[in-house]
Amino acid sequence: MTRNGGPVRLSAAKQRIALATLLVNANHHVSLDKLIEYMWGDKAPKQARGALHTHMTRLRRVLDGGVDGPPLIETLGAGYVLRADAGSLDMERFRELAVQAARAGRAGDRSGESGLLREALGLWRGPALVDVLSESLHRDEVSRLEEERMRLLERWFDLGLRTGRHEEIIADLKAATTEHPLRERLWEQLMLALHLAERRAEALEVYRHVAGLLREELGIDPGHELRRLHQAVLNGEPTPAGLTREPTQAVPGDEPASAPPAPEVPPPPSVPRQLPSDIARFTGRHADLAKLYELLPEEGHNRPIVIAAIGGTGGVGKTALAVHWAHEVRDRFPDGQLHVDLRGFGPGEPMAPATALEMMLRSLHVPADQIPAEVEARSALLRSTLAGRRVLVLLDNARNTAQVRPLLPGSDCLVLVTSRTRLAGLAVHDDARHVFLRRLREAESQTLLGKILGAGRVSAEAEAAAELARLCAHLPLALAISAEHVTRRPGAQLADLVAQLRDKRSRLDLLGVDEDPQMSLRAVFSWSYQALDPRAARAFRLLGLHRGRAFGVGAAAALIGVPPVEAQRLLEILTDRCLLETGARDRYRMHDLMRVYATELVEAEESEADRLAAVQRLLSWYLHTVDRADQVLNPQHQQLPLPPLAPSCEPYTFSGHEDALLWLETEHANLMAAVRQAFELGQYTLAWRLPCALWSFFNLRKHWDSWIASHEIGLEAALLLGDAHAEAPVRTSLAVAFWDRRQFKDALPHAELALA
Repeated sequence: MTRNGGPVRLSAAKQRIALATLLVNANHHVSLDKLIEYMWGDKAPKQARGALHTHMTRLRRVLDGGVDGPPLIETLGAGYVLRADAGSLDMERFRELAVQAARAGRAGDRSGESGLLREALGLWRGPALVDVLSESLHRDEVSRLEEERMRLLERWFDLGLRTGRHEEIIADLKAATTEHPLRERLWEQLMLALHLAERRAEALEVYRHVAGLLREELGIDPGHELRRLHQAVLNGEPTPAGLTREPTQAVPGDEPASAPPAPEVPPPPSVPRQLPSDIARFTGRHADLAKLYELLPEEGHNRPIVIAAIGGTGGVGKTALAVHWAHEVRDRFPDGQLHVDLRGFGPGEPMAPATALEMMLRSLHVPADQIPAEVEARSALLRSTLAGRRVLVLLDNARNTAQVRPLLPGSDCLVLVTSRTRLAGLAVHDDARHVFLRRLREAESQTLLGKILGAGRVSAEAEAAAELARLCAHLPLALAISAEHVTRRPGAQLADLVAQLRDKRSRLDLLGVDEDPQMSLRAVFSWSYQALDPRAARAFRLLGLHRGRAFGVGAAAALIGVPPVEAQRLLEILTDRCLLETGARDRYRMHDLMRVYATELVEAEESEADRLAAVQRLLSWYLHTVDRADQVLNPQHQQLPLPPLAPSCEPYTFSGHEDALLWLETEHANLMAAVRQAFELGQYTLAWRLPCALWSFFNLRKHWDSWIASHEIGLEAALLLGDAHAEAPVRTSLAVAFWDRRQFKDALPHAELALA
């Protein structure tokens, strides 16, 4: 977009979304609700309208600054409108050229029609709104624009075939089929162009390729037109009759060029049976299976749709559970089973709802020329097609609710959705029932290893098998990969692999699959990480620096360097994406393999100075919070002066004795880890002050082992500092600990040196 002779540059993502929405609806009212949906999706802030008005004010300032005349964006009712002059938008110019081309075609001027179409298509310089990050905007607007472009492109190819330019358009057709591999009409045109160019072998190879592609991606055979053309090529027909077709639908803003031909009567359709193969080694999940069985709909028609949303972290076995249970109950759905991999998390782009709907409708034998372009129309057609039919629908690997909702039937069906996100919108709006998968239990992990390696082998190496399961975090994918490594080496022992996995630096390397890198655990984790926004991604990395098994909001806020309210929001995002697990009392944790992955990322993407600053904030927060707890537990205890609190840190304030004691008990292991971490990083002042601040807690609870271990570290830190004022309180506390344990010979030297 240009303004006042120069390009408009917007760095704020939300303002780019707002501007794109107004541009594709130029001179038309856009409601506040639509803007909020496109800008925030399911995560709109509580004061969304206020935030929207702020963004719009800033956007207007950018667009209208230094420009004479009326503002480009006007407030109109409960929304906005962007005023654009005729011819100032390439989208409008594209549509006007399409109308002119249609008129030329009706007048019999095919050369003029082709030239106008070429000019219209030349206005496209790449995918629409590729730099605007809004899934709902792309779903509603970009898919519609892209469909308009494709219909003009297909018409231009038709004209090339009719006017003898088949050799000229072959290269363009090959590029188009590469860009849109599931659009059969393009393959049909490419086959015909090759055939007319007397390149029969290539035309037949194109058919073999697209037939395999459709079977692999959609589980269907080529459509009637492709099959008819294939037969014509095989028969050597010089110009297969009727295979260059006039367009059957209107171009934007004009009437149809001709009525669609009457469809041929297809053979009786087969019932779709698209479930992937069941997994022979499926293990456990009895409670989860029981939850799914509870959701089975009652017999009879006009039953409400039942949706089960199966969630969990990468590698936990969501798809395995969904496929296994779907096979168990498939006989209850005699009208078929549909399966779509939505590719929500993976190496490529998520599947657009429009594409998924086309796949589903084609699988239900809806003719291609009866499938509308708009997502809403396709969704309505799917509901109509499935009405009264008992079909099980498995939507695997969903990105979010917006991707799933258009694919839902209206009634009588059961829908299984798997996703790494919690799909809260699906539960709130569509009454989906959550089945959240935890990692396998110890016994289930042993059973799974037994199914892969043999129960006898696992029993014979029971101790190594148990440690292997723990090092694999009881994730089915990690267990399967590690077991496969063992089976490849007949003489190998489980203990050999366990010894290698103990090294955290190479653990994720070992949990990879050489011939299929996308199945490696690191790749599986990366797909969730790469879907995060920059702030959540940074939070995830920095949390890898926490040494404890679980942590609270305050510790996370200090480590990330944000206020607790913001930290809570980031933790919820990471939990929603199944990168964190939740525990009691607002506690969060990473399983061991996820922590290894986060640690790799923070070491690779954060500078050493930033990592040290984050840990210093955390240790400072722990010291000041422990000091506050100590003041509550023992107000008479002489407090040592504390170093300044790190910026942005907010220590806890305790309501009373029990609150302070409960927090210290909960954080006990973390505080011990913090003492060790401070010493290892050379933060010796923190390494001796933190144990001293814990004196009242240790004295009340008599955690003598922790008391002595932490103070011995603190003493070494004080000696390295050469600080006698630090050494004295540490030795005094050690003397009390040893005295309490009746280890008088150990207590006396510390007491004497403290007095000295």
